[in-house]
Amino acid sequence: MEKLQKQGYSAFLNQYFRENEELFSNLSKKQKPHTMMITCSDSRINPALLLNAQPGELFITRNIGNIVPPYLPAKGATQAAIEYAVNVLDIPKIVILGHSNCGACAHMYHQTNKNEPSLPHVENWLQYIIPAKSAAMLEVHANHNNNIFELTEKHNVISSLQRLMEYPYIQTRLVNHEISLEGWWYDIGSGKVEMYNFNTRHFEPVIKEIS
Repeated sequence: MEKLQKQGYSAFLNQYFRENEELFSNLSKKQKPHTMMITCSDSRINPALLLNAQPGELFITRNIGNIVPPYLPAKGATQAAIEYAVNVLDIPKIVILGHSNCGACAHMYHQTNKNEPSLPHVENWLQYIIPAKSAAMLEVHANHNNNIFELTEKHNVISSLQRLMEYPYIQTRLVNHEISLEGWWYDIGSGKVEMYNFNTRHFEPVIKEIS
C-alpha cells in the first residue's frame, strides 16, 4: 500500500493529472461515458488499460464472474448499476467482458474440501453460472472439445447477455435500436479479445492478427 500511495499516486498527480488538467476539469462537472463494461472483480482485468480508454469513457461494474443476474427490482448492486447506466446516463453500448483462467467458472468444477473456508455468499452468487456449465458440458460431449473451462467462461458471457435482454428497459431500447449489447472474452496470457457473433453463435477475434 505504501508503494501505491507514495509512488503510484505521486506519479499520477505529477504526470498524468498535470498533462490532462482540462480533461479532469470537464469531468469534475459531469460524466458522459459511451460504454458500460460489466466485468470481473479479478485483479488482472483492467478494461481501461485493455482499451486504452481515458477517464470518463467507460462506466465499469465489477462482480465475481462478470455475471448479469436476472432482472429483479431493487435486488442488488449490479442491477442498480445497469439501471443507472441505461436510464440516467443513457449509455448506448453495454459490453460483458469475460476472461481466461476465471476462478468463478473453475469453481463450478471444484470439489468442496472440509478444510477450506465457508463461502456462502460466493456459493449463492455462483449459482448463476450453472446454465453456462451445463451448456459447456453439452458442447464438450458433442464436439469432443476438452477445454471445459474456456467453454464455461464463454457460455457464462452468453448467459449474461441473455439475462440482460430480459431487463424491460433494455428490451425497449433494443427494439428501438437505441442500445447495442456485446459479449467479449479476454485471454490474459496472449492479450487477445474475442467477441461473440450473434449470427454465427461463436466467439471471433476482434482483431484478426496482433502484430
